[in-house]
Amino acid sequence: APPPQPELAPELAARIDAVIRRGEAAWDDLHDASNARFHDLVLSDHRAAVPWLVHLHAPGARLVELGSGVGLMTILADLLGYEAVGIEIEPDLVEVSRDLAAGAGSQATFVEGSFVPPEARDEVHLLDADTLTVTEGADAWSELGLDMDDFDVVSTYPWPDQEAWLVDLVRRHAAPHATLLTYSGRNGYRIRRLG
Repeated sequence: APPPQPELAPELAARIDAVIRRGEAAWDDLHDASNARFHDLVLSDHRAAVPWLVHLHAPGARLVELGSGVGLMTILADLLGYEAVGIEIEPDLVEVSRDLAAGAGSQATFVEGSFVPPEARDEVHLLDADTLTVTEGADAWSELGLDMDDFDVVSTYPWPDQEAWLVDLVRRHAAPHATLLTYSGRNGYRIRRLG
């Protein structure tokens, strides 16, 4: 069951609502301008993410979003007190993310590159030939100067046929104390304790 809706300060609630609305509009604009290049991508339910982010938060917590899209989850996490990082391989999405963060007064960090650690990239043979998860590209972890196990919460919205692979990847590379927060269009948000 999802956590209860948190009582947020009115100013914070307004900032969260505004950035979600701006992010959804930016996504629509990007989708239209790209001739549906991102037609397979679907935004998760960011309003439903807020109770989960509040529930999982602890002082000093760090969150990384794998495949951060337009960056809304990462920005929300930052606004809710996390040190938040989004990793995204598509340059256009990273640019939108950074613009949204700046407009929201968010300190969220966005890095362009692959979230798949270099030592795991040879696992691409485990994925379908028409996989939508890009395993090649710049090493985002190296650019960050951090590893997946430096984060307390790992958030991702996996492609439906790749969820098992991605959960296994995170289990092997995240810290034992970390929590994996996933979203699916069918089942909503789910948490997995990795230890």
